[in-house]
Amino acid sequence: MNKEIRTKAPLCADHFILLCILFFLSGTAGLIFQVIWMYRLGLVFGNAAYATAATLSAFFLGLALGGWFLGRASAKFRRPLKMYGLMELGVALTALLFVPGLEFYEMYYAESISFLGNSKGILLPMKFIFSALLLILPSFLMGGTFPVLSQYIGKNRTQLSKRGTALYAVNTVGAALGALLTGFYLILEYGVSFTYYLAVALMFSIGLLAVVLDSLSTPTTVVRKTSRTSIAQGKSFGGPSKLGNLQFIIVAFSSGALALSAETLWTQMFAQVLQNSVYSFALILVVFLLALGMGGFLSHLLVRSRMGSNRVIVLLLSIAAVFIGISPTIFNLATNGLEYVAMGASWNTYVWAVFKLALLVVLPPTVVLGAVFPFLLKAAPVTNRPAGRIVGVLVFFNSLGSFAGPAIAGFVLLDILGLWNSVKVIAIFYGILAVWVFFSFYGEKKNVRLLLPILIVSGILLLKNPPLLRLETDEKLLDSWQSSDGVVSIVRKSKNIQMRLDNFYVLGDSESVLVEQMQAHVPLMIHPAPKKVAFLGMGTGITAGAALYHDVEKVVAVELVSNVIPAAQGYFSPWANGLFQDSRASIVADDGRNFLLGTKEQFDVIVGDLFTPWHAGTGSLYSLEHFGQAKKRLGAGGVFAQWLPLYQLTPENFYTIAATFAAVFPHVTLWRADFSATRASIVLIGQEAGVQLDEDTLRRNIVHVTGGQDNQDKSHMAGLFYLGNLNNIGNRLSHVELNTDDRRAIEFKAPILSQQANAGRANYIVGKELANLFVEISDNFSRNDPYLSGLPIDEIKFVEVGALYFRYLQYIDQRKDVMAKKTYDKIQTLAPGFLKKDIKAGE
Repeated sequence: MNKEIRTKAPLCADHFILLCILFFLSGTAGLIFQVIWMYRLGLVFGNAAYATAATLSAFFLGLALGGWFLGRASAKFRRPLKMYGLMELGVALTALLFVPGLEFYEMYYAESISFLGNSKGILLPMKFIFSALLLILPSFLMGGTFPVLSQYIGKNRTQLSKRGTALYAVNTVGAALGALLTGFYLILEYGVSFTYYLAVALMFSIGLLAVVLDSLSTPTTVVRKTSRTSIAQGKSFGGPSKLGNLQFIIVAFSSGALALSAETLWTQMFAQVLQNSVYSFALILVVFLLALGMGGFLSHLLVRSRMGSNRVIVLLLSIAAVFIGISPTIFNLATNGLEYVAMGASWNTYVWAVFKLALLVVLPPTVVLGAVFPFLLKAAPVTNRPAGRIVGVLVFFNSLGSFAGPAIAGFVLLDILGLWNSVKVIAIFYGILAVWVFFSFYGEKKNVRLLLPILIVSGILLLKNPPLLRLETDEKLLDSWQSSDGVVSIVRKSKNIQMRLDNFYVLGDSESVLVEQMQAHVPLMIHPAPKKVAFLGMGTGITAGAALYHDVEKVVAVELVSNVIPAAQGYFSPWANGLFQDSRASIVADDGRNFLLGTKEQFDVIVGDLFTPWHAGTGSLYSLEHFGQAKKRLGAGGVFAQWLPLYQLTPENFYTIAATFAAVFPHVTLWRADFSATRASIVLIGQEAGVQLDEDTLRRNIVHVTGGQDNQDKSHMAGLFYLGNLNNIGNRLSHVELNTDDRRAIEFKAPILSQQANAGRANYIVGKELANLFVEISDNFSRNDPYLSGLPIDEIKFVEVGALYFRYLQYIDQRKDVMAKKTYDKIQTLAPGFLKKDIKAGE
């Protein structure tokens, strides 16, 4: 039945271009929102993969619901463009609720843990519910924007498919721009808060411009069919080549599930050969989104072809299966057997190398699989439903797939099948989907054409997997675990056993037992009576196990990577001093920040592990907020110890961390765990103001370090490990930028400085750089250090002995025999008998 209505003038070409620009910018703002939501929620939920999954799930659930409900309602909107503008305004306004909502969560998280318990089975649903509450309104509105715009542009099926694919493409390319700007510029230069409010302002402006654009359209009186019948128009788009309802739903769901699953697995794949910084992951995301946008443009071309929709879908699914199936092989060849990418290259060269690798491995399959979703605008069943409702159904099932796919890939497939077989499964599912779509159209007819997808599936099954790890000729893989946290492996090299994460990150080894034990002994040695101790980061368990040598009542070891726990228990128990059996010890699989946020317990000593500074997420463990939370969890007279891997830090990184630490703790001293010039580990010890090192405490505790062999009549020599007071470099720290959750100096600058150091354009704190730092901190071994004022002179002298011994070992290593002999003599003068009498310079 025809009816006369007041409507806007037909959409002209210039009008559509303006609309594309708005939707492009909407993609940019939306991706900025998503990146910051992930980051901020990761801090308070914990950076563990389950918390990340809860955030993603809540976001995609909101998109699905918005697509469904607003898509169904879009036919009732007399002015869909204005409604679209109002929805974008709504996204901007509801996004502002995120910040106070997050503050509320942080405020009452500990109370929630006390009430609900610390069970993962309880906490994960709670985190999901809370993230859903925070994100449901903006993500719901985001999910409805595409269906509502489709109602505006899709007066018939031809317009819907042509214009809809174009809108999808520009929106996704806009999202790629958002990922690039956020990952490489905005947060680095302006911080998280400014970037977030910039996205709010951008989204608000988009909404306002859309409303203005709608008001500029001239109302006309036209006679047309009701929207429920007009969508079926378009002769070239009818016919039996359309998908049925079931096919449409399954392909829509699968395209979201499989595409996001592939991205999850590719990210894990790239982690085996990359620096694994925020930049590395941002590059992969940029290429993935750019490829999806290119897939949108490909589908824009395909909808104009005369090929039947079913054939195009089968072809796209088959090609996607091939490209995904061979992606591990291409990746292995491109990286020369999982070799570290551009190890000694400059920063710009490294970024370009990662980008090229992503273009080679990720771009081709993603362009193809990215064409499936928008092409469904043409392949949708013949129906009298309005455009907005069709697109709403498409967004609903695709978002549900995006909701389910990464969780299944990350927490089921990786755990059960491993990385390479999981990639195969995704590829095979694409092939099976192609076979099913083909068979549903032709039944037993044209069976010969089925050979192509069947051969594809068979070929993928038979394709040989790349190696899991890159091993040297003298290395042997003993065991491995794979999950969304990464690949944890145990490797034997001669008599040494190493624990590795993602191929190149060594978490500990059996030859470093004494150094790892000292990382517990040093902070426990200076506390008068350490009874409750927490370790943020467990690794091999050797450090936490060393705490059990002391008179402690409780030791808690918190480990983010869950598979590290069985790896340590299975292979490092002989060196862990009963950590996995002692009733005083407990192991918690959690993020260190999240653990501190959720517990109300007070500890005497909290020890932060050696966190790789450029690794994505670890910069937050060197932040002002994290140090402040640790301080809150210390009892009276408590000690917080943050270990630093100087061989992974440039001076700029070190000064940033030290200045941030000093902004929280009024008294900071520095100690060493070893005397290495190439792999030095030092610790920042934070204590309350006015504290002094106590002679009786040292004598009482040194027994636990030496295994009860200390002779109370002799000097305990604890000063060997003391480096100095941070006040000695106070002037250097006074103008240093602090590392905060908002201004993420470490997470964004450490990767650049590290790569420059690898290329010889900057320096790690090793060798001469290390020696200079030690001299600067020691203030020429001043005996006026107030922290040491309670010690007798015979003890204080060992601070200088420790510095001389470090220098002596350097001279020995450098074969500077004369200088070594002079230093040896100085040591003997200060502490006769400290070195064996038969040690000679040059040995």
